Amino acid sequence: MAKDNCILGAQGRRADKKKSKTGQDSGAKHSGWDKDKCLFASLGQKLTRSEQKRNDIRDAAVEIFMTQGFETASMDQIAALAGVSKRTVYSHYGSKEELFAQIMSSICEVKREELDVKPDHSLPIKECLTKLGNTFLDMLHYHGSISLFRILISQAENDSIHGEEFMNEGPKLSRELLAAYLQEKIDAGEIEVDDPLEAAQSFYSTLFGARYLNCLVTAAPPPSHEEIAILVDGTVDRFIHGLKMKS
Repeated sequence: MAKDNCILGAQGRRADKKKSKTGQDSGAKHSGWDKDKCLFASLGQKLTRSEQKRNDIRDAAVEIFMTQGFETASMDQIAALAGVSKRTVYSHYGSKEELFAQIMSSICEVKREELDVKPDHSLPIKECLTKLGNTFLDMLHYHGSISLFRILISQAENDSIHGEEFMNEGPKLSRELLAAYLQEKIDAGEIEVDDPLEAAQSFYSTLFGARYLNCLVTAAPPPSHEEIAILVDGTVDRFIHGLKMKS
């Protein structure tokens, strides 16, 4: 998996470490992950042994889910990659479904903070939307998001709960944050919008657009950062001109 497309941002695997065998759970064996580059390790410092194992399991699960898909992924594979026993995996996560659900929630939380996918209330509306749009599209096309969405789509008919949880933790919250920013501008008398929540949804939907759908279903290459900037500028201009700006 390419580094730029990895949901972790950085894989953190140490090339000089031998692969752990399924069933090994010795403290002397390193799981193979680089602690300083681990996505979930960044959430806290001075982890206990149990907490570190839990993080190792989650990071290993992310890689297995992203590369194998949810159905094909097994707890045996996850345990082997994390360098722990399958019993240890189940002691932290009762099932593959529970592990996947917690990963979805953690990814949304970490990526919101890491990528700052929220409005900057200190900026005027055009600058704010441009910054937000560039960050949003960068997150969509990179950081493993496409692989994640494909897994959610593949599971939708059998079990929609993971998709619903992801929508609540990600898109729904992002929409509400932008709506709050628009409401602030409405209250300040800068714009007139009948429904700021619907306007926020429209903004994100336009950004999502046909380009991302093409990448999602055809494996087309993602747009460059320069192309993303052009897409965002056009979206912001159309969005702004659809508002009733007060002089």
